[in-house]
Amino acid sequence: MSNNKQSFESIKSKLRKLQALAEKGYNGEAEAAKRLLDKLCKQYGVSLEDILDREKKNCYRFEIGKGKVWLDLFMQCYVNVTGSKELQYIRESSSIIRGVELTAYQFAEISNLFFWHKANLKKDFEKTQRLVFEAYVQKHRIFRDRSNDPKDAEEEQESKPIDLARLRAILAMMDNLNDNHYHKMIETNDLQ
Repeated sequence: MSNNKQSFESIKSKLRKLQALAEKGYNGEAEAAKRLLDKLCKQYGVSLEDILDREKKNCYRFEIGKGKVWLDLFMQCYVNVTGSKELQYIRESSSIIRGVELTAYQFAEISNLFFWHKANLKKDFEKTQRLVFEAYVQKHRIFRDRSNDPKDAEEEQESKPIDLARLRAILAMMDNLNDNHYHKMIETNDLQ
């Protein structure tokens, strides 16, 4: 049995227990179990019947974001959860796909997996973008003149620890940047 199936069976078993407690529990137990069931179903946008029926498939809609990278990331998550290497969908807009046929469990799994990875990848993109910028400025030696700025002079006097990992990353990135260089163009006017 695959990890997804084991995980699903474990969740399904817990939901059945919660459902039984909600139906037959005493005093506050039943009410608490019902609230927890409702919360879980609302969180994943599914009904209890959908979750407990492993085979029933519905068409779902995902707001994945603009850009091919988000569709590629969604596809990776889809393959990871379903094991299928083919994704059929309808593009509703540049950032929304719909008609993705999944079980309720798969929908919940893909939703959590994709949106976590999307947020995490965005952080890496931002960090890498800053790193590329710093490497570019270093490689092409386009610094601003700090000698006349009193604020910068004070900052330079304060000793800061050197982040060697960051410096290594900048140097490695510099090696990967193109070697095109700016050359000042001297405009020539033909004298007649």
